[in-house]
Amino acid sequence: MDYIIGFLAFVFVLGLIIAVHEAGHFFFARRVNILCREYAFGMGPILLKKKKGETLYTLRAFPIGGFCAIAGEELESDPFERNKRVKLDIKNDIIKGIYLNVNDPTIDYPEHDIINYDLFDEKETGNLFMETREDGEYRRYQVDPQAVIYDSKLEYQIAPYNRTLGSKSKRARAMVMFGGPLMNFLLAIVVFFIAGLILGFPSSKNIISDTQPSEGETLPAYEAGLRDGDKIIRLKSGVLDKEVNVWDDISWFMDKYTSLGNTDAIEVTFNRNNQENIVSVSPTVIFYNIGVKGEFSTEGIKITRVFAVDNKMSSNTGLKEGDIITAVQGKGYEQLFEMYEVIKNYHGNNENDALNRLTITVLRGSELKEIKVKPYSKKIMDTQKTSAGVPIETIKVAIGISPKYEFNLGKSFLYSLKSTGNSFTAVFDTLDLLFSEESVSIAALSGPVGIFDMTKTMASQGFASLLNWMGLLSVNVGLLNLFPIPALDGGRLLFLGYEAVTKKKPNPKVETVLIMVTMILLLGLMIFVTFNDVLRLFK
Repeated sequence: MDYIIGFLAFVFVLGLIIAVHEAGHFFFARRVNILCREYAFGMGPILLKKKKGETLYTLRAFPIGGFCAIAGEELESDPFERNKRVKLDIKNDIIKGIYLNVNDPTIDYPEHDIINYDLFDEKETGNLFMETREDGEYRRYQVDPQAVIYDSKLEYQIAPYNRTLGSKSKRARAMVMFGGPLMNFLLAIVVFFIAGLILGFPSSKNIISDTQPSEGETLPAYEAGLRDGDKIIRLKSGVLDKEVNVWDDISWFMDKYTSLGNTDAIEVTFNRNNQENIVSVSPTVIFYNIGVKGEFSTEGIKITRVFAVDNKMSSNTGLKEGDIITAVQGKGYEQLFEMYEVIKNYHGNNENDALNRLTITVLRGSELKEIKVKPYSKKIMDTQKTSAGVPIETIKVAIGISPKYEFNLGKSFLYSLKSTGNSFTAVFDTLDLLFSEESVSIAALSGPVGIFDMTKTMASQGFASLLNWMGLLSVNVGLLNLFPIPALDGGRLLFLGYEAVTKKKPNPKVETVLIMVTMILLLGLMIFVTFNDVLRLFK
């Protein structure tokens, strides 16, 4: 069932992103009177089709991808280069249809030998014509600007020059190319806004919520007896003592508790039903860059969960649940803050250097062992943020309480703008890591399989999480399409820049070759990352 839901979510997310992208090209092309022959959702064989006006709307077999067939976007071959004999549908001496398959007996139109023709009208005279010989007699016909060419199972409307992309001003062509990414950015703003409305925003009040743990999870606050609706009024641990009036007081206390390297239980004073109560809570500690969660004990940090990681960027395969961390790089448990600093500031990125690991000393049973682990580097962790732009802490000490969340229209709008901006920076952060971190390679990128796996995970976390993921992906698709690569929208904009500087249009044949070559290279990259995605699934 999870895979079915995941697949439906994947089709919904990727389908909407691509449909909106192509709709951007379609909208701006139609706006400047460019012929759009087809607007397709999906790739492969056509399942459903409906023609409305000049455009054929199709649903294709594979719900990954889509396209908008804009006249003049690609170099089109001459349909009459090998077909000098055709059947013509002529009404009032105007050619309405041209049939290339003259051997089809179901087409009941007269046959003509083509002598001369102009269906393009590059000089924009308004004179489209075809000269033919029918039964030995010379004929000259006007051609309808919306005439259709029929070739076996394929049919398409002719595109006179004034209906093609190349006939329009540089500004108009730029907007057609930029329209796809623009719509992706607008989609991100919309879905982030909806996600903000669904999720709400943390209240400043010191009233807790969401203390109920998920299945298989333990939360210290819940175990100690705290429940939703309790009002925290004081936190105390050793010499650290804080009266709580707003939620920021709780955040301040936990930050101070962590920075002091404290391990003592926290005394929580709270109000429930106008009655003051006190409980003792033992915090958990999470090392996100190593992938372990633990609890404080007299001997060290006892690992309660290992989030297994084993890739080129990080590895913790030697650690086990029940291990007690007593030291890191020689910094012992009695020097906890220094231990934190060693873990947080790990900079190593040479995957081939066996010494470039953290040595974690653990007590396993009655035996001390030294385990070599490779955390995610500090640079990698510094780029990790939530969709709201909040940095993910390398080390988090927590008691498992959250504030109440409240609906806020204004904050939802700001959230959508901020999240869209953070999605932009995430793309550049990733590119920076690819070129500056030796442990981060192309193998770390994800293709359709990786995106499907992540979409399935997000769908399991709720609709708001899925929307946040869609917003991030939409910005990625829009921004990556603006990269100056000939096969992408950014490459087309680059050709326009060349035209603006040189006052000459690029050679169409050279442009087509560059597009084809880069398309092949992109497909090769896609196959490579998909192969790595599949390998990761089976690890």
